[in-house]
Amino acid sequence: MMTSVLGYLVSVLAFCTTSLVCAFGISADKTSYYALKGSSVILDCKSTRPSGFLNCTKADWEFLVPKEGVKLFLWMDDGQVYVEHKPLKDRVEFTSPNPCDGDASIRITDLRMSDTGKYACNLREDARYLLKTMTLTVTEELSTPVCAVQGEPVAGNVVTLQCTSSQGTPPLKYSWTKTSGNQMLPPNSNGDTSGGTLLVNRLSEDDCGSYLCTVESLNDTKHCEILLQCPSSPPTTSDATKHNEVLPMSLWSPLETSNGNQVIIAEAATIVVLLLAIVLALTVIWVLRKRNGGKLAIKNAI
Repeated sequence: MMTSVLGYLVSVLAFCTTSLVCAFGISADKTSYYALKGSSVILDCKSTRPSGFLNCTKADWEFLVPKEGVKLFLWMDDGQVYVEHKPLKDRVEFTSPNPCDGDASIRITDLRMSDTGKYACNLREDARYLLKTMTLTVTEELSTPVCAVQGEPVAGNVVTLQCTSSQGTPPLKYSWTKTSGNQMLPPNSNGDTSGGTLLVNRLSEDDCGSYLCTVESLNDTKHCEILLQCPSSPPTTSDATKHNEVLPMSLWSPLETSNGNQVIIAEAATIVVLLLAIVLALTVIWVLRKRNGGKLAIKNAI
């Protein structure tokens, strides 16, 4: 029984050394890559053939350049490594000293936005040829957004909250939340997830408060916060009456009439009139007494 099992395993191994299905393949576990501008990335291309059985003669990489077509930029032939395509020439290399050992992965450094695109890894062993394609997306770091208010925040008006991030790889997704009060967006509001605006119709005092904008890119999230501050409401008639009762006006305080002219309080005018009348009466009495006194002196002399 043991002899038959061993014989079967030997026959399978012998088959794998000559069969394309078992002897030669490329791992396909990852075909999409995302990396930040200025960073580095490793694009994977590994043979699935057991170590020691690979007889690779050539490994090369191609890049689909927009509007130009496929460009061969890196390859190994007869043990020699060659690099072409100027934009990548000084920034790309095989991760293994000998890609024919089974690892033809590459590293690209100092990533640029122009590196975004489709890549193809080719492994050739004798007359056999395998291809693996993948996509690299170079993303730009998301900048902190700026929040602003457009429109006068007065009850009944239309107000727009604007959130803008000047840098980041599209598509960018914007969202708004209220962080104060009832923490609910106004019922008469409408948000634009791609434009970053929050339109508030018929603003009410309940709508005022702090708002938080969140912007998301493929690999980053940033925030900004703004205060939607409404002016205080003017005092009502009852409030003004109550204020006058609690804090009575000084007797000599000027009042504002409906046409804006100042008038003197009636009580003050009355007092002034009384004082003038008293002074006038005292003056008349003094004059009369003086006249009567002079007549009496003449009569006594005669």
